[in-house]
Amino acid sequence: MFKTVPRRLAALLALLCALVGCKCAQERSVPLSYIVTSADSAVGSRIEASATATCRAEIDETRYSLTSSNLVTHSLPSVSILQESWWWDARKIFWVLLAAALVSALSSLWIVLLRQKVEVRTRELQFSVEAKRKSQHFDAARNQVLEAIVRNAPPPESMENLVFAVQEQIEGSVCAVALSPDGKSFLDGEPSAVLIAPGLPEDLQRQILPVLSSVLVGPSEGDVLHTDADVMATILETAKSAGMDFCDADLAIAFSGTGELAGLVMVFFQEFFPADPEYATRILQSASRLVSLARDHWYMHERLIFDARHDSLTGLPNRTVSEDRLEQALARAQRRKQMFAVLCIDLDGFKAVNDNFGHLAGDELLRAVSTRLRARIRHSDTLARIGGDEFLAIIEDCHGDTAALAVAESLVASLQEAIILEGKAVSISGSVGIAMYPTDGKHASELKRNADQAMYRAKASGRGEICFWSAQPVTRNKATPATSSLS
Repeated sequence: MFKTVPRRLAALLALLCALVGCKCAQERSVPLSYIVTSADSAVGSRIEASATATCRAEIDETRYSLTSSNLVTHSLPSVSILQESWWWDARKIFWVLLAAALVSALSSLWIVLLRQKVEVRTRELQFSVEAKRKSQHFDAARNQVLEAIVRNAPPPESMENLVFAVQEQIEGSVCAVALSPDGKSFLDGEPSAVLIAPGLPEDLQRQILPVLSSVLVGPSEGDVLHTDADVMATILETAKSAGMDFCDADLAIAFSGTGELAGLVMVFFQEFFPADPEYATRILQSASRLVSLARDHWYMHERLIFDARHDSLTGLPNRTVSEDRLEQALARAQRRKQMFAVLCIDLDGFKAVNDNFGHLAGDELLRAVSTRLRARIRHSDTLARIGGDEFLAIIEDCHGDTAALAVAESLVASLQEAIILEGKAVSISGSVGIAMYPTDGKHASELKRNADQAMYRAKASGRGEICFWSAQPVTRNKATPATSSLS
């Protein structure tokens, strides 16, 4: 583009110089190549004149400026050279300089306008390249989040990558993601929201966590947060009191596939607002969709694992989990040189309940029994349902037969109170067999087999009994009959 400017200017300058050479009034430019003065020429004869420089000639009292070309007239001319003149006379020099100044001014103006246009176009290209680069980085970060989701990584891991990606896209911002409770995080004994905010100090995270929990878990007594603006205003005020004075903040709400509140994506602006608010909003909305996807996938994954490892009726660990827990208890006991007990519990008269009330009532009875039994053992111990009406308890750090017997008696006592089924009170009992490590077995399969055999020995002794593997059945005053009864 710039290469054509000198040629255009040269052409314009040549045109102006040619115009300057033209006389006003009765002067016209006439080409002249030869000089021949002939007073005897007839009318219509061809007159040719020549000069080596610009000159003036008078022909029929009409003045012509002659140049180096041909002059043809059809009148009876009287051609005479009046006076030769140089092309650089003062008047022509003035017009040439004026033309040069005008051309220079126009050229400067053209160059300035062209430079501005180029700068604007360059900035547009730079902005486009930067936007494309950011978009590629965000796509890469989104792919990382999706990969983490697919490989069933915990949400905090995938959300941390998302937080860094949002901060890169929205310049001068600090991003935080709050997730609904995962069942593993607690605040003052209550379920708590999960906060992922690597850009915020830990002290500030602890201070704003109750605010987020009141939104994601449920408002506690005294909370008056009703809108998004109330939430962000409270968080900004908390951050300001902690020494972080953000100029503004924004959030996007993430909903689960069932319409439940899944989490919040928050962005805090440190010193200035985003240059493109619409772009920042699009990034927040895209991030909120990833939060929803991560939350739904993780909950589905956790549910599948829970269903695979727990009894669908009672929610207790199933046989597979009980075998794994037994191996773990055995390894800990061997390492710590400790004892532990394996208890096998079987309900007495459960078949009669199914026959009299049906299987639905039997299922309700099993749920009630599992709740009572679970309440009688420690959280660190294991209670599993391994069969129809058969349960297995693993009591770790059990110091001897006396401690194991106390746990077994507590389990049997929990079944003494009647259970209401279809408006009728049903009494049921249970028989318990006990095997102790290491006296009754040193391997998981051996301990489980011996506890099961001890349980059958207890049932054969009258039911509602407790029996050790190597001891005689313990006679107890039972408050429940040997079989189930209706009252």
